[in-house]
Amino acid sequence: MSEQKQEGTYSHIDEPVVQFKVNSDRIVREVINADTKQVLVHISGYDLQINFNMQYLKSIEDVEAACSGISQLFRDTIMEKLLEGNKPAE
Repeated sequence: MSEQKQEGTYSHIDEPVVQFKVNSDRIVREVINADTKQVLVHISGYDLQINFNMQYLKSIEDVEAACSGISQLFRDTIMEKLLEGNKPAE
């Protein structure tokens, strides 16, 4: 299993524990190829939270720029996964 990267630096602190129902609380989003009906991207989690800064998303151009940024983020992530899979064994 690959290592998960977490944003920010967190010290050991006492945090409340959150519990979720295994099926009904899980959020799933998928990108499906329209021609082949195959799932290309599967995003899931129990606290899948996406926040849009609506203060700055005021026009079609702003939305397109945000979508382009999201696209680049996913492109970089996919390429990183591809490169990890193609590393020679040590």
